Amino acid sequence: MSPEVSTEEIEEVHRRLVSDAEASGYHINPDVPFALALAEGLAVNAARYGYELCPCRLTGGSRELDIDIICPCDYRDADLDEYDTCY
Repeated sequence: MSPEVSTEEIEEVHRRLVSDAEASGYHINPDVPFALALAEGLAVNAARYGYELCPCRLTGGSRELDIDIICPCDYRDADLDEYDTCY
């Protein structure tokens, strides 16, 4: 069962993602419902695991094993280079 996260928590994660991305020269997907769904995944994972595990990747079971898939994950730039997007 997924932890409950509020709409406000999801919107705050989305605002932070937009701000952090823009400050680093990146852009968040302009499809707001899609981006909010990803923000929800990050919020749920933060509540579940204590860190923002990328919602498109599977946990190894610990922060130590997941360090490469904490958002923004180590695969972001490679995905951007290959697919012109990060999931």
